[in-house]
Amino acid sequence: MKAVSIERLETGMILARTVTNDDMVIVLSEGTLLNDSHITRLKMLDIPVVYIKDDFDLSQNYQQASAVIKKNAAFSHDFDVVAKYAEDVFKSIKDGDMPKEKTDKVAAHILPMADNSGTIDFLFSLSHLNTSLALHSERVAILAGILAKWMHFNWEEIRVVVSAAFLHDVGKIKFPERLIDKDVSKMNDEDLAEYKKHCVDGEQILKKAGFSDIIQKVALSHHEKMNGTGFPNALSAEAIHPYARIVAVADTYDNLTSERPGEVKQTPFYAVSYFVREIYSSLDPVVCVPLLNRIKDSLIGSHITLSNGKKGIVAMYPNDFSALPIISLEDGSSIDINKFPDISITKYEPI
Repeated sequence: MKAVSIERLETGMILARTVTNDDMVIVLSEGTLLNDSHITRLKMLDIPVVYIKDDFDLSQNYQQASAVIKKNAAFSHDFDVVAKYAEDVFKSIKDGDMPKEKTDKVAAHILPMADNSGTIDFLFSLSHLNTSLALHSERVAILAGILAKWMHFNWEEIRVVVSAAFLHDVGKIKFPERLIDKDVSKMNDEDLAEYKKHCVDGEQILKKAGFSDIIQKVALSHHEKMNGTGFPNALSAEAIHPYARIVAVADTYDNLTSERPGEVKQTPFYAVSYFVREIYSSLDPVVCVPLLNRIKDSLIGSHITLSNGKKGIVAMYPNDFSALPIISLEDGSSIDINKFPDISITKYEPI
């Protein structure tokens, strides 16, 4: 292991120690195989020196280095393995069984995925249509686990959040065929009333199966809004269970950034803008603030393309609570796209 200044870093080097910022938030994890974007991020955050594995370290940790190179592929593999269990769980429920042991197994497999550095980027890289109940439930469970971790929940609390998030939409197994792939915003009054029943149906299914009150409450109230405009009971603020508020944010993030038939998959930048708008109305700021802070940090150094065709790198976010970043363009100039509402980020390459 050796200390290397940021100016001397090269792509292909491997971090020997986790890098944190002044707030002790992880910037890059030990074992990260550095690329241009990682190095740019470290420079943008004014981190002067990092520890790099030397030749001896690398020879002793060849398998680990090889695993780092394939980290994204490994996450995708793990996701697909869990997805098969998840599909089996929801099929069993639809057939009238509630396989609690299988559900616990899914949650146990999801926990380490939620603890994985880079999970937000890995999830964005997946190409799965959002119409599968099992896949959506798995993604929301992973995201909810990440949020609970960022909110400094203990391990047992995170486990319960993950389990509740995985089962939050279980009531949708009772959906009529016409609603399965239908966009909520395009539903007529009859369909919307049928759609809203999935919260109550979910609570009843989980109650009958003997799941805890907390998991039942999350299924019932994950569509409630902090300002009282949600359903099924128009609850507001503290009347909504804290875990349901976490799942609401995770559910919203997944809906915004996942592929859906007939809709464009939005970038994390779009999601950040959405949460900034909703943070003091429909969504809980206690959940949103850690999400926004962590995602903003993770996006620094990313290569992007703007709607005007220009390309650049995310340099920083303004010190205020701005929704969008300052971009360092290829021609050497910079642009704060908060000041140009007609310009948006249309393409994003995860680090």
